[in-house]
Amino acid sequence: MLTSFRSRLLLLFIGLAGGVLVVTLIAVTVATQNQAKLTVERELVVSERVLGELISIRGEQLLQAAQVLADDFGFREAVASGDQDTLISAMVNHGERIGTQLMALYRPDGTELATTHDLPAIQSIADFRGIRRVDDELFQLVTVPVRAPDVIAYATLGFVVDDALAQSMKQLTNADITFFDADSSQIFASSLPLSQRQGLLDAAQQERVEDWLTEGGLAGHLAELNEVNLLVSASRAEATQEYQTLRSQYFGFGLATLLVALALAIATARQFNKPLMRLTAAAEALRQGDYDEPVELERDDEFGKLGETFNTMRGAIAEREQRIIYQLEHDILTGLPNRKSLHHYLQAQLEDQQSGYVVTMNILRFRALNDRLGQGFGDKILQLVAQRLKQEFMTDCFIARLAGDEFVLACNENLKKAELQQRLQRLVNEPWQVGETPYRLEFRAGLVRYPEQGDEVDALLRRAQLAARLAQQSKQLLAAYQQGSDEDYMRRLQILQALPEAISARKLNLHYQAKLCCRSGEVLGVEALIRWQHPQLGVIRPDEFIPLAEQSGDILRVTRWVCETALDQQQYWLEQGRKLQVAINLSAIDLQDEKLVEFIRQQLEKRKLAAANLTLEVTESAVMADLEQAQERLAQLRHLGVKIALDDYGTGYASLAQLKYLPVDELKLDQSFIRGLKDDANDRIIVRSTLQLASQLHLTTVAEGVEEQSVWYLLQEMGCDTLQGYYFSRPLAAQEFEQWLGEQALTFSQQARDSGKQHDKTLL
Repeated sequence: MLTSFRSRLLLLFIGLAGGVLVVTLIAVTVATQNQAKLTVERELVVSERVLGELISIRGEQLLQAAQVLADDFGFREAVASGDQDTLISAMVNHGERIGTQLMALYRPDGTELATTHDLPAIQSIADFRGIRRVDDELFQLVTVPVRAPDVIAYATLGFVVDDALAQSMKQLTNADITFFDADSSQIFASSLPLSQRQGLLDAAQQERVEDWLTEGGLAGHLAELNEVNLLVSASRAEATQEYQTLRSQYFGFGLATLLVALALAIATARQFNKPLMRLTAAAEALRQGDYDEPVELERDDEFGKLGETFNTMRGAIAEREQRIIYQLEHDILTGLPNRKSLHHYLQAQLEDQQSGYVVTMNILRFRALNDRLGQGFGDKILQLVAQRLKQEFMTDCFIARLAGDEFVLACNENLKKAELQQRLQRLVNEPWQVGETPYRLEFRAGLVRYPEQGDEVDALLRRAQLAARLAQQSKQLLAAYQQGSDEDYMRRLQILQALPEAISARKLNLHYQAKLCCRSGEVLGVEALIRWQHPQLGVIRPDEFIPLAEQSGDILRVTRWVCETALDQQQYWLEQGRKLQVAINLSAIDLQDEKLVEFIRQQLEKRKLAAANLTLEVTESAVMADLEQAQERLAQLRHLGVKIALDDYGTGYASLAQLKYLPVDELKLDQSFIRGLKDDANDRIIVRSTLQLASQLHLTTVAEGVEEQSVWYLLQEMGCDTLQGYYFSRPLAAQEFEQWLGEQALTFSQQARDSGKQHDKTLL
């Protein structure tokens, strides 16, 4: 069970007084002597503690004064510009205002900007904090950073520590305070009489301070404080005088002492308990976040000063919390509310069943503008946009900045869409003045209504962003969200979430599409094509999940799974007597993987497969993503003996000059040219010229998308090497492909021979 401070204080006084009455005079004498020693030591400890608190409080006051100077806009601007006159003027004015005797300003690296004293060299800014010796004087120093917003300098302020301060501290601590340096025989500040000071210095030089205290009837604690010595001392006679009187008058005033002690205990406990209860209640309110009620202690003692200090602390905490809350809820660059504030606002609107609409805005080609003219210019543009948005929409909309160049307007229904369109158009029509140069900006905005088109904040923002993308695609200033248009987004999100588990659980499948010799119809090999059947999403096409895998970084795992599975199948076929080449597709990200070449080598060696029977296909766009790195990686793969095929040739960005230096063995003509080969003369010209080019470059050619026999025969005449397409076979699972190979392969060989005979008759 806890006992209150008031009760403990009463019990302490009564116990002490009762003990005095029941012990003998001898016991009292012994006890009072021991108590006198303890009292002296306790007073010294208390004095040291109070002295530490006084120095700490004084340091906090100086720190606050220094912070006012550091936060002054004109002063920070002067520091940033290096204006010495302004710096000195600000430092002098501020020093006179707060009564400081030392002021200094240093750069972050420690070099001096301006100072009132000749300060010693420092190892770090931390050397200018606390009690320090400067120019044979003692100062209490504090150092604060000057930010704009990063630290650009450090400001140091100091109050002199002298005899007057020592005397004031003596009045508060009830002990003599002396700051001295034994090595230089110098006393900086002391409340000791002049007659004792020289004796202290002599004893300190001989390291006999304890003897000097004993000889002088003093008790004291000696400590080192940074560069000086600190002595807290008190007279033993004065400290024990009360006990001497008590012993002489004990028997005569014993009972009276008990009664007086009891009354004094009650009064003292009440006197102590009342301010402590107020301070406790104020601290509890502060803990709960209530900063409004100050502590009112109309006292001139330590409790009064503690109450004042507590009120100062309460105000500082309230101010810091407000600043932190503002920074948490606002964008620092523009001053607009941020995503968190927008979320709270929209959530409150939805909970109150309010209606309105959300508009997301993006600056068209802002990234290019930012890259071309610099981030500083981009920041100025964002600030101007924020100001103009406030001018146009502050009365009708909640304005926020999400990130980058994306702004959001949450408007009530009083602002009609037509009026919104007009105000947005004004943003486009009016020039944006940055410095002396006007610029034109274009915007794309998307609109979604709530709660009809969404009753969740995240859903509203996502749909507004989808509408903004629609505006960009259709080159409109403002586009409204159409119900259901985010289904593709949700499907992509579900695919992204399901893909890692599908790879780990091997829920992907490989299908194989035959590649035939154009002349003989013989099956030469297969292309491994990935397939994914999801239980909820159904069939997911490669062109759906492969780009998402590239964005998420899962494409490397997908490619490794495809390689391992396809090479396992090739090994199995080889063991069954079927020697088939296998082609595997690589993405642009695969070509950036430094471990790709070693992985392919290990997989081939593990299965003892010939590298020449493996073809790695890369698209033109994948190669052109990083041409230099792609050339290096393809050369490494080709050095292994692997064949390299350039897929979808004719649809990418590779020029003939680049093709000459690409380490490829095979060109795959895109099916967009093959499907119209029979009817489109331009396609025939492109295909024929490409085949001739490949022949001159000693490259094998593959025609994709062959769906008719007549197209096959045309490609024979043009000199194509290999065919692939639905006329021969769609992509099949491994077992289905083996069945097709046994049933249909001879058919195409016979057709090729018949085509050759017909061609010979035509020549005859």
